[in-house]
Amino acid sequence: MRSYRVKQVAQMAGVSVRTLHHYDQIGLLEPAYIGENNYRYYTRDELMKLHQILFFKEMGLSLDDIAKALEMPDTERAQLLVEHKQKLQIEARRQKQLIKTIDRTIDELMGNETMKVEDLYKGFSEEKQSGYEQWLAENYGPDVERSVIEARNQLESASGKNALIERRMLALQEIENDLILALQSGIGSDDTSLEPIIERHHSWVAQWWLKQPDQQSYIGLSQLYQSHPDFVARYEALAPGLTAFLVDAMVAFAKKHLE
Repeated sequence: MRSYRVKQVAQMAGVSVRTLHHYDQIGLLEPAYIGENNYRYYTRDELMKLHQILFFKEMGLSLDDIAKALEMPDTERAQLLVEHKQKLQIEARRQKQLIKTIDRTIDELMGNETMKVEDLYKGFSEEKQSGYEQWLAENYGPDVERSVIEARNQLESASGKNALIERRMLALQEIENDLILALQSGIGSDDTSLEPIIERHHSWVAQWWLKQPDQQSYIGLSQLYQSHPDFVARYEALAPGLTAFLVDAMVAFAKKHLE
């Protein structure tokens, strides 16, 4: 079996010779043997072990935890790597979305393109918004109606109306991107990891309503999302299955955290 000296291994793995000496001293990665010349020699087995050590280190594990992981059965170690792969895939999708947003922002700053509010929130024009507001008022009473009317009046009278709407739509876009990543990664709609995202959505709705939606009205809003073709068309265009995913997550959040 071919063997490699410590300097060769360090060059192949992109680590320092000192690091390999340290791994040897703490028993994390010992050489296959030490030659008569007192040089450390590594074989393919040690290289494969080093490969796993570097992966676990990239995952943020301490050297003590890496040592424990290396003692696990192969199937358990494989599962750790699978979970790390899934996290990397989610992060890659997040970065892809971020790059698209940055590109559009650069285009706008360079005068090449204007990021229109309607592009961020298609299907939710001002003409249709009054219809949605009326539906909420009819189903959830005068308190919601007063809040919605007051919020609309404040928005209409705001000096930076378009800028305010754009900021809110960008905030919504970030929320929706996170929901899409969660949906595509297979997270359940009632998973606790979703709660911070839905909490942001709940707060976003509160900005428009000028009051925190209670359990009944927030679940009611989810029913509007689910039943109105405008909302369904929007969410399904963003990601297939997003409508039901968001609705179920909103209901789970409302039942657990709202009164």
